[in-house]
Amino acid sequence: MKRRSFLHLGAAGAFSLALPNIAMGKNSDTPVLILIELNGGNDSHNTVLDLNQLSLYKKLRPQLGLAGDERVQLDKNFALHRSLKGFVEPWQQGELALVHGLGYANANKSHFRSIEIWDMASASDQYLSAGWLANVLPKLSPSAIDAMVFGRNAVAFSGGNTQHIQLKNLKAFFNQSKRIKADNRRSDNSALSYLLGLKQNISDSKELMMQGLSRNIKLKTKFPKSIFGQQMADVAKVIRMDLQIPAFKVAIGSFDTHKGQKNVHRRLLQQVADGMLALRSELQTSGHWPNVLMMTYSEFGRRAAQNGSGGCDHGTAASHFLMGGRVKGGHYGDYPAFDDLQNRDVIYNVDFRSMYQSVVQQWWQQPGFELASGLESLDIIHRA
Repeated sequence: MKRRSFLHLGAAGAFSLALPNIAMGKNSDTPVLILIELNGGNDSHNTVLDLNQLSLYKKLRPQLGLAGDERVQLDKNFALHRSLKGFVEPWQQGELALVHGLGYANANKSHFRSIEIWDMASASDQYLSAGWLANVLPKLSPSAIDAMVFGRNAVAFSGGNTQHIQLKNLKAFFNQSKRIKADNRRSDNSALSYLLGLKQNISDSKELMMQGLSRNIKLKTKFPKSIFGQQMADVAKVIRMDLQIPAFKVAIGSFDTHKGQKNVHRRLLQQVADGMLALRSELQTSGHWPNVLMMTYSEFGRRAAQNGSGGCDHGTAASHFLMGGRVKGGHYGDYPAFDDLQNRDVIYNVDFRSMYQSVVQQWWQQPGFELASGLESLDIIHRA
């Protein structure tokens, strides 16, 4: 049994972890990345609209397509779902980037396999053993906690040297960890030794977090009551503790909208917008915003045309968001053409690994980082 395996505690899996002994990091300016997984496969065509293809869009989606009062103009060529109207302000401030046509060759439409591809940054026929950030984060920060995952799916950080905690929320973490005391016993039995080490790590991680909480962080922004909103509030709180943790992940879903999509999609996108904008507001007030980058991703997009059940089916390419104080706002890649479909799917034009690689190279200033040869470089980050 490897020391970096997960340990889930309690029926609901209050938290899991893979940590060495924790030592409090010194204050620094470690850039923070927040991954936001739109679990289930977000319908990007009803999230970001290419107004130059509006007639084809309406033809493909006569009922599902957004009417004029269901969208908000972003610029002369693009509109957003009305639930994302709050994104217009960061767009105008140059703090929002849209990367269009993200995908990969020979797209897999299985939820399980495709999210694995996105989390591990693999090719469709490639099976890797580590997430795309698994060996990146330990180089970046003096903190012994490299990443915190709120909710589901820690694969992006798994399988390498990254030390991550997985939890539902801070309150659940402390409620569970306070029942576990450090155990300094030693054992020649490898399984017992592993479990004793995990008990010690739980205690140590609690101590690190308690040091942060001892600063009595009080959020100045009212965060949404949704699970996603409260997890984003926890992320903001930990960032403000200045523990120098370089990466966080939060998931929201399900975006698997095969039927009755409109109301579900509207509600989910509203939660995404409210949570992201609340975090932005909080960190602008605290002064942390120039050092924070949020990035959305999902296992796939949806098909260009609606189905017969008021929704849309698994597709391929999609648009995603980058929001942050040092983002070079604007459009990247080309929105897929609705008049050039392949097996009823739009065709990707930007390898999703290009976005990942560009973020690591520019955000964390790791120019030698490479996920695959020949990937396009996206100029998306202002240097500090």
